[in-house]
Amino acid sequence: MFPMRTFKATYADKAVSLRLLNRRILHTTAVRLAEEDAKNAPKSTTDIEDDDTLKHLYKRKYQFVQKQNLEDPYNVLHESQHQSNSYGEHQNSSQSDDEKTFQLTQRLKFIAGGVAALVITLGSLEVYNNWSFLKSKYFGNGELESFDEMYERIKNKKQKKKQELELFAKTITNPNDSSVPGVYVCGDNRSQLVSDEKDYQLIPVFKRIDAFDNMIVKDVAIGDKSGALIDERGSLYQWGAGFGGDPRIPSIKGKNLKKVQISNDTVYVLSEKGDVFYLPESHELQNQHVHKQKGWFGSYDVKFQKLDTLKRKIVDIRAGSQHLVLLDDKGKVATTATGYDNGIEQSYGQFGLPEFSQFDAPPRINEIHDVVLLNRYLKNGKVAERKITQIAAGDFFTLCLDQAGSVWAFGKNTYGAIGSTINFDTEIIPYPTQVKFISSHFKRSEFPRCVSIAAGGESAYATFSSSNMYELFERSLKDGAGGQPTFEPLGEVEESKLHLSWGHGLKGELGLGHFIHGSSEPKKIKVLNDIKEYNEITNKLEKIGIKSWSAGKNHVVVTLQNNDVYVWGDNEFGQLGNGKRIRAGAPINIPSLLEPSDREVKYSRFNDRLQLIDNGKVHQEIVAGNYTTAIVYKKD
Repeated sequence: MFPMRTFKATYADKAVSLRLLNRRILHTTAVRLAEEDAKNAPKSTTDIEDDDTLKHLYKRKYQFVQKQNLEDPYNVLHESQHQSNSYGEHQNSSQSDDEKTFQLTQRLKFIAGGVAALVITLGSLEVYNNWSFLKSKYFGNGELESFDEMYERIKNKKQKKKQELELFAKTITNPNDSSVPGVYVCGDNRSQLVSDEKDYQLIPVFKRIDAFDNMIVKDVAIGDKSGALIDERGSLYQWGAGFGGDPRIPSIKGKNLKKVQISNDTVYVLSEKGDVFYLPESHELQNQHVHKQKGWFGSYDVKFQKLDTLKRKIVDIRAGSQHLVLLDDKGKVATTATGYDNGIEQSYGQFGLPEFSQFDAPPRINEIHDVVLLNRYLKNGKVAERKITQIAAGDFFTLCLDQAGSVWAFGKNTYGAIGSTINFDTEIIPYPTQVKFISSHFKRSEFPRCVSIAAGGESAYATFSSSNMYELFERSLKDGAGGQPTFEPLGEVEESKLHLSWGHGLKGELGLGHFIHGSSEPKKIKVLNDIKEYNEITNKLEKIGIKSWSAGKNHVVVTLQNNDVYVWGDNEFGQLGNGKRIRAGAPINIPSLLEPSDREVKYSRFNDRLQLIDNGKVHQEIVAGNYTTAIVYKKD
């Protein structure tokens, strides 16, 4: 028997021989085909001259290299075969013995692998059975906690933190009860919007803010980093980590303000005269941007600027994430990009102007633009004026309600907030378009007319009333100019009301009872439409109307005519105010406010229904912030 290396060399030579033989056959075939082509091709003087061209030289070089690559292994093969002939007879005689040796070696390898796997398995089993002994022997008893009790320690820490939050939520931190005017807030506390306690990033129940005790409020707005409100004297107050100043000192006073909005780190306020002012959200930046303003006795320093409204008297303002919508006393709408120092990077069509589409440069901040295609329209070949009665703004879209009861929208339509079919071409609509698919919820004999709108995040909401089509048509013929029918000056001739929602709904903000990515078709909010109350005068169950809507980024709050409150949507930070963090896909009631008289609050206390106060002099109003909810007091 020859040595093992002789067997391996023989086996390798055979493999090399086969490969070289195949390559030799391919080369021979290629050469033969080339010779046949040369015979068949007519030889001309041009071909002879082409032999000296660069192309022919490259071709010859390539053929040479290919031939050399085949010839060299062929010669090596012959030399190898010549050397192997000396012991060819010995190879033939020992071939069977070498094959047996190879097979035996492979079997031994498999057996060794199986034994190793068995040893590892048994060893692992022994380690598992004696794990406690091994830990105590090699790591010591002091380190056992890091193995056995680590999970329990982490679990207990989380449980303790949860219990501390529950205890703090049930603790009365202000001695005043709900009969004393003030401000209650629940939800996101990362910027100390609910409480000064920095240890709690969220507070799922309403807490009273000490700085605003006995304060009557005209308006309130809560953003991501700060909150702002206007008191009954028309002064602006701010609070929260994003503000960073003293909440008891007004940021603006003496301007008789009535409305406030927060957008893109900037606070916008509206005065009773119809002027709009703006200032940075941060108290530090306010001190850095001081401006001169003329007065009766000279100029004085102010921390705000006046927005150029083109001599219009503004009656309402609504803000999205990066835009502000303005409504004047003539029913005309204008928009502007928001911010203080830096402009916005991109437009999503929320300005209602085709020249500010997603393909164009966005408008400059604090420069208002008239939404021409909304304010005017063609009627019988002539330009007519459209009067807008209500405005609303989501993050990147705008909602408007005209006098005829039609809803118009423009901006980002990724989830259907514009009310148009969702596809690639309609993802962004930079011009006013009428919300569609409304008539499918009414009978053919009914004329639907919107009476109120709301928007927040990427969702929209509206209340529609329906009236008999034929009665309205007869009335419009009598009241129309020149006997022409018109539906613009319709009165409140209502038979029923329907509450609809559309847009983003993955966090339950549509109130449909289930979670969907988006809907461009307005859908019924079943729970709101089915709320009824017994009327002792008529002895019938009657529907309860909605007094007000308020929408945050992903949650909604509504107040009914009987002052009951319903909430739904996202509850990640406890912004629903029900003491929990579970989303609500449909409208639900929330517990009443904690009172100082309830020193020992039981869990059953949280099952009480919240009903807002209205004593004829002052009333409570509930407002949704981005990730918070507030209850304030207003004068009747």
